[in-house]
Amino acid sequence: MSATLLIRHPPGYEPERRYICDVIFREFLGLDYDSSSEDRSDVEITVADGSSPSRIVLADTLFQTPADEWLSAASLPSRPLPRLALAATAVEAVTVSDSLPVIYGSPLPDGSFLCEREGEIELGLDVLGSAFFMLSRYEELVSAVRDEYDRFPAAASLAQSEGFLDRPIVNEYLEILRWALSRLWPRLPRAKHEFRLRLSHDVDFPLFRIGREESFRLALRALRREHAPWLATRRLLGSLGLRSRSPERDLYNSFAYIMDADERAGTRSAFNFITAQTAGAIDGSYSVDDPWIRGLLRSLHERGHEIGLHPSYRTFRDGEQTLREFQALRRACEEEDIDQPAFGGRQHYLRWENPITWQNWEDAGLAYDSTLSFADRAGFRCGVCFEYPVFNLRTRRSLKLRESPLIAMDASLLEYHRLSLEQATAQLLELKRRCRLFEGEFTLLWHNDRLLSRRARKAYELTLLG
Repeated sequence: MSATLLIRHPPGYEPERRYICDVIFREFLGLDYDSSSEDRSDVEITVADGSSPSRIVLADTLFQTPADEWLSAASLPSRPLPRLALAATAVEAVTVSDSLPVIYGSPLPDGSFLCEREGEIELGLDVLGSAFFMLSRYEELVSAVRDEYDRFPAAASLAQSEGFLDRPIVNEYLEILRWALSRLWPRLPRAKHEFRLRLSHDVDFPLFRIGREESFRLALRALRREHAPWLATRRLLGSLGLRSRSPERDLYNSFAYIMDADERAGTRSAFNFITAQTAGAIDGSYSVDDPWIRGLLRSLHERGHEIGLHPSYRTFRDGEQTLREFQALRRACEEEDIDQPAFGGRQHYLRWENPITWQNWEDAGLAYDSTLSFADRAGFRCGVCFEYPVFNLRTRRSLKLRESPLIAMDASLLEYHRLSLEQATAQLLELKRRCRLFEGEFTLLWHNDRLLSRRARKAYELTLLG
């Protein structure tokens, strides 16, 4: 069955509705649709050719927000969130648990969130509004809470406070919607997704060129947390200036190991490079014009790995600087005969502001961003483990730029959360399992300067192969 769906919705918020319908139905579910606005209070889904009288009715909550309350605290979900108890329904859908948080929605007259009648399924869950809230990072434009690095922290997020940061809630909503569609129209096609391990390595310090105080601190960490006396010794020697001057023997030159490990796992990685220093030492201490860095770029490309941009610390609100840094990377690649059709990357320190940073990347001509994970907590900041096109909440326009949400960063677990390598590995494997459950992407960031000890490398390889 290749019928087009017909989606009838209330008037208002046309750009937002068109965007989220495109993402949910065309991008994620692989279904064609037509939509129309009419005087109603809910969203109705039918087949457009009239071959079936069946229909799905969805709650419409977020897009009922009065215009003067849009992007204000009054439009945020009320807490605590209600729960949809799937065990009490006939739903057969892939979910992390039987209790599903309802970000936006309206209970049905009997107090439940799902009712099935002959030829009709009614959901009190606002699938479209809730997905829009998560994918657009709506709350991050409303809330002024920021951490010491001017980032929106996990603790301020709805996902963390309501206990669903560790589950891809939008994927779960998709599965419920897919169940309802299949229940009424079993011959509708199903989009094929395939689990993908998506690895990346932000190159902050390609070589061991850091200060004495930081070297000493890292030496203590190598002893206390990684139980790696060899590594601690090399760091201590480095703090005294007794480090190898040969890049090939440098402590932080783990690039050959990383490529070998990634290739054994059947994948290739993205290596994201800083091309300018806008905030001093925090932006590293290397140049893409350095001959050794140029050689590294060639080596990565020759082995089929991706080269990406890691915009410097102060760029997240600066579109002109983002463009200059991207141009520097493109120039370096062109001079080394590196032909890469598209470039993506990630903001340094995961500094990101909605929607300025996305628009900066769009204007610069970058293809995708992979910044969106919380620095202080691993998990599903965007609520999804699929790549998706993004939306500018200020201009109310869909962008060509795509977001590949970062699910986990090494520092989030090992530094912010202070887990052991074994505990971090267990959490990474569980997050990976959940991405696999939804045929999604497990996007992992592990820095080259954190893959030095045998125990760290073992944790990395277990995550890749597990």
